[in-house]
Amino acid sequence: MIKFGTTLAVLVLSILPASIGYAQDKAPCGSFQKGTDNTWRVVAPVKIETDKGSGMLSPGTTIRPGKLIAGVDIYAALQRSCPGQN
Repeated sequence: MIKFGTTLAVLVLSILPASIGYAQDKAPCGSFQKGTDNTWRVVAPVKIETDKGSGMLSPGTTIRPGKLIAGVDIYAALQRSCPGQN
């Protein structure tokens, strides 16, 4: 399970069954903007927590394929959770 936290809410992207209170299957898409080059740009602070660790993404950070945070491919998670976002 991956927990995505923003300054406003905590959301979870579940790989395994979701924990109580976090039955979400989407990353906080509003905290990211997809670029014309298919990279993702962080537009609001995001905290990511997994069973392997945690990490912070700051505004202005660019997410490219293979970008790992706390053992999770963040690019792949965004592609899966936010497919229609441009």
